[in-house]
Amino acid sequence: MSDDESLLKQLPPEKLLDTRNTQVITPAIEMMVEIETVERYLKHERANRDRAGIISHLTEQIDAIVEETGEIPPDEQEPEDEQQGDEISADDVEPVLPVSPPEELLAHIHDLEGKSGKKIASSPAPPTWDEL
Repeated sequence: MSDDESLLKQLPPEKLLDTRNTQVITPAIEMMVEIETVERYLKHERANRDRAGIISHLTEQIDAIVEETGEIPPDEQEPEDEQQGDEISADDVEPVLPVSPPEELLAHIHDLEGKSGKKIASSPAPPTWDEL
């Protein structure tokens, strides 16, 4: 039986967090070594008493566990289907269809070409600011 299982059995969230004595709560939080355990207590505290100091201490314990073990909290993990590989198949990508400019814009460009005598749309050189 792990330390957290023993703690959960002896002092479940309902029992530990329903006390006002932070001298009991604080050491118990510091004994927790698994993120899932701390999150159970955090969830209970937020749902019932919602004391900022206790919530802060619980989140600090999660941070300490992450720093010590490198474990990623369950709520920050990627879904399993995304973890399996970084490969992207053709089925995962939606096709991008070319967008045609509106007919009015095309007509306007053709009008400009006719007035200036220059081919704007098919010019090999980029247009100057005056041509835009």
